[in-house]
Amino acid sequence: MALLLVILFVIAPIVEIYVLLSAGGAFGVLPVVAACVGTAILGGVLIRLQGLAAINAARQDMTDGRPPVSSAVDGALLIVAAPFLMTPGFVTDAIGFVLLIPPVRRWLGRRALAAIKRRIDRGDAHITIIER
Repeated sequence: MALLLVILFVIAPIVEIYVLLSAGGAFGVLPVVAACVGTAILGGVLIRLQGLAAINAARQDMTDGRPPVSSAVDGALLIVAAPFLMTPGFVTDAIGFVLLIPPVRRWLGRRALAAIKRRIDRGDAHITIIER
């Protein structure tokens, strides 16, 4: 866990700054700033469209009597993608845009659900259902 925090809060910003400075040196400051703003806007539009699609899929699942697990995981991964797309920088944008690819989200979702199931099966995690 400590290694993850070091990567997240120390190494990732250094890499992001290096890439931004390199791009600024190669292309100029204004094109780099415009690209950062443009990717944030594009990312926001795509998040909105795909988020609405996930909500509609969840509604359809519930209408059909199926639990909306896939749609919920899809929506959760879109929530994860949003801050990456809104953070200025090309590395974070790349991560955010990769999370916008539906097959990548499905693959990550399956892996996440399998990891959760393993933790439950081992007794490391418990699910509590509160009924109203």
